[in-house]
Amino acid sequence: MKEQSITEQPITEKPLTKEHNAEQSVAEQLRIMHDFAREKFIPIMDDESVEKFVEIVRQVRPKRILEIGSAVGYSAALMAMNSDAQIDTIEIEKSRLDIAKSLWAGLGLSGRINAFLGDANTILRDVIADFGYDFVFLDGAKSKYLEQLQTCLPNVRSGGVIVADDVLFFGMVASGQPVAHKHRTTVTRLREFLEYISSNPLLDVTIDDSGNGMAIIKKK
Repeated sequence: MKEQSITEQPITEKPLTKEHNAEQSVAEQLRIMHDFAREKFIPIMDDESVEKFVEIVRQVRPKRILEIGSAVGYSAALMAMNSDAQIDTIEIEKSRLDIAKSLWAGLGLSGRINAFLGDANTILRDVIADFGYDFVFLDGAKSKYLEQLQTCLPNVRSGGVIVADDVLFFGMVASGQPVAHKHRTTVTRLREFLEYISSNPLLDVTIDDSGNGMAIIKKK
C-alpha cells in the first residue's frame, strides 16, 4: 500500500491479533476483522448488504475506486478482492487506519490500496485531483454525503457507479416520524441527499433497502 497521508503522520502496521497472519485463510481474516468491528462498535457494512455490494462491484469491473470512510478496512478489502482496481481510501481516525493496514497486508492487498489519513471534507479535492473513478463508495459521515458527492462527481467517469451506505439510517429517513435531536441533522442531510440524487437528470438512482439502505447511483 502506498502511504499517502496528507497529515504526514507515520502509521505503524499492527496485526489485529497474534493469530492474524498469512497462515490464516482469507475468510478467517475477514471474519476476525468483522467480529472485531462489531465488538468495538466500529461501523462497517451491514451483513445483509454485503452480497449486493459485492455483486455491484463485480458488475462494474472498476479500474479505480474511491472510498470515503475506510474504518478498519473491511469494505476496501471486499472491493479489492472482487475487482482489479486501484483503491484510494480516506479515513479520519489513525487508529482505525492502522488496523485496516494490518488487514490489507495480511490479505496481500497493500500494493493496490492507497490510504489517506485526514478529514475527507478537507483533503478530498487533493486526493482525487489527478484521477477518474469508475466506482465510489460513500461510507463516512452521513451528514456530509451530499457535499462529498458534489465534490467527486466531476471525477466519476460516465457509466461509473456511486454507492452510498446507510441512507435510510435505521428507518428514520423514510419514516416521517419525529426524529430525536441527536439524529436530526444526520436525517435531515440524508433526506436532502436523496432528494438531490433523485432529481438530478445526470444520475440514475436505485435505493436498495437491505440493511440500513444503499443508494446505487449511476452517472449517465
